Amino acid sequence: MNTTLNLSSLGASTGILAAGLIFMYGVWLGRRDLGLRAAMGVMVAVLMGGLLPMIVMWSAPQLLFPSSGGLRGSVLMVIWNIVSAGLAFLPWAVALNWLELLRREGPST
Repeated sequence: MNTTLNLSSLGASTGILAAGLIFMYGVWLGRRDLGLRAAMGVMVAVLMGGLLPMIVMWSAPQLLFPSSGGLRGSVLMVIWNIVSAGLAFLPWAVALNWLELLRREGPST
């Protein structure tokens, strides 16, 4: 199976989990507004991490997957896989950033 597809679905699944957890943490702190903003930010990161590789693959397949093979095609595929793997972890990076902000703001009184 395609590695890019597997990482994108893994990123989406764990990103949705991260959005739910960061929202629950915001509610637990009494900062539901910040928790909701954090969850929405993570969901946007899930969409960007999942859709961006697919949009690029659909719009420029001859750039990423040249039929001639050779070194150029191999290098582009390696770079593409590295970028796709990085995008799979984008929702967690956004969630950790929001977690830091929620911890700094503290519970509402």
